[in-house]
Amino acid sequence: MSDYRTVETSPEVWAVIRARHPELVPFSTASFECDMFTSYGFPESDFPVMEARTTWEFSSERPSHRVNEQHRYWLCLPIEQDWETGT
Repeated sequence: MSDYRTVETSPEVWAVIRARHPELVPFSTASFECDMFTSYGFPESDFPVMEARTTWEFSSERPSHRVNEQHRYWLCLPIEQDWETGT
């Protein structure tokens, strides 16, 4: 989406925002093999306010068990638009 940019944030910031704003809803989600990406926003928003990505591997001993799970989090910042020119 071109109307915002992202800034990586910490798990602690992510957790506090999620705890304080239970009204956040998924904006989009994509899941690929061992890779899940979801963006969240307020229902009345035009763009998400935060995003998360989780990656992992499957255990060779227990195929349904995740190993090496990693999480990354971002805040979404709107890009200022010139309303007269539309850019």
